[in-house]
Amino acid sequence: MARLIGSFDWSRTSIGSLCEWPPYLRSAVDVMLGANVQIVLFWGPQFLALYNDAYAPTIGDKHPHALGKPAREYWAELWTDLEPLLRRVLETGETVSAKDRPFYIERGRGPETVYFDISYSPVHGDDGAVAGVFCIVNETTELKRAQDIERQLAAIIASTDDAILSSDLDMTITSWNRGAERLYGYGADEMIGRSVLLLIPEDRSDEEHELFRKISRGEHVPPYETKRRRRDGTFVDVSLTVSPIYGGAGEIVGASKIARDITGKKQFERFQAMALGELKHRIKNILSTVTAIARQTFVNGEEERAAARTFDERLASLARAHDVLTNGNWEEADLRAVIDTALQPYSPDRFQISGPAISVGAHTVTALTLAFHELATNAAKYGALSQDGGRVSINWHEDRDASRFVLSWKEEGGPNVIAPTHRGFGSKLIERLLASELRGEVRLEFAPSGLICEVDAARHAEGTEAS
Repeated sequence: MARLIGSFDWSRTSIGSLCEWPPYLRSAVDVMLGANVQIVLFWGPQFLALYNDAYAPTIGDKHPHALGKPAREYWAELWTDLEPLLRRVLETGETVSAKDRPFYIERGRGPETVYFDISYSPVHGDDGAVAGVFCIVNETTELKRAQDIERQLAAIIASTDDAILSSDLDMTITSWNRGAERLYGYGADEMIGRSVLLLIPEDRSDEEHELFRKISRGEHVPPYETKRRRRDGTFVDVSLTVSPIYGGAGEIVGASKIARDITGKKQFERFQAMALGELKHRIKNILSTVTAIARQTFVNGEEERAAARTFDERLASLARAHDVLTNGNWEEADLRAVIDTALQPYSPDRFQISGPAISVGAHTVTALTLAFHELATNAAKYGALSQDGGRVSINWHEDRDASRFVLSWKEEGGPNVIAPTHRGFGSKLIERLLASELRGEVRLEFAPSGLICEVDAARHAEGTEAS
């Protein structure tokens, strides 16, 4: 800026050529150019602008064109705000100062509101009149925004129902919000400066030490559920989120913890488990009653007893389908779990099972379990599972939109297969369950090397039917 000011043609301005500058103007410019703080000097009634290197970045693309120009020209967008300040100093000779003074400015990055600490002082001429305004400024925009964010975060932390506390790496508590007071029963004055281990059940102290070891190493700690001890000695179920706190040099200096009371969630889970257990028990009782009725009904001869055994096995298969659902959320289950459960009566060494992890709806679970029971029963009587060395390959994949899946059952190593002259109940059941119930397509091929069953079905048959 010293070079630019020295080479500028000041003779074309109201200040006059450089060699004619009065001593007080030279002194003001020398002070300005030698300073490391942001300074702009507005001179004369037109407020012609002179500024130093520290100030130049503050005005963005106005530099260097604003040098020697009236302030009204290059500070036009904020002139109605700036002019009264400059005229006050020029006309009264008093110094005007302010902290975080907002200004609306355009400097090449679009219109923005920025903030400055300002000190506008008069520069007096030989006659004692004010000749110019010496403006020392310090842009505080980023600091102001950071402080605003900090205040907002502090307000959120103070008003949230979640318990939020921070501690250093020695596990000493350094902050404690009202949510923590409500959850744990301790006031901030009681907990700040004390160890966070006061809140940890004795059987979970190792968990807390390992947590801080991970934080100090910069490792990610995913949210998890645990227990914490209240002031009255009782325990509360919480969902805990832990984040590192960084120091000014970027080093990890502590941990921030957000704990949410999940007592209601845990109570619901316990009630849900009890209700599902009761439902499972009642379903089994119903199936047992149906089985007893069937056994009492089919008692006349060997053929009837064989039918009763087949009926029992199908009911047992249906019970296993309900086991899969009650072990989950009753709405869906993993396809591999469905297959493994359906094939429990048989040695797993006889099956080669592969496919991606996908979930299927409750209706699909029941239909698949019964269908696999029929396929396995047929294989044990007539197909690959009826002799040593026979195996069954089961594989599946999703279609493109993941709403359907394609599954294949393929038998190998069994006796030569001869296509039946008529379809038995098992074949009809398979086709009904997989084709009709699941809105799918079924292909049964009695190849000489072994039965092949291929099905293209909906993952969630209930949704298909509803639509």
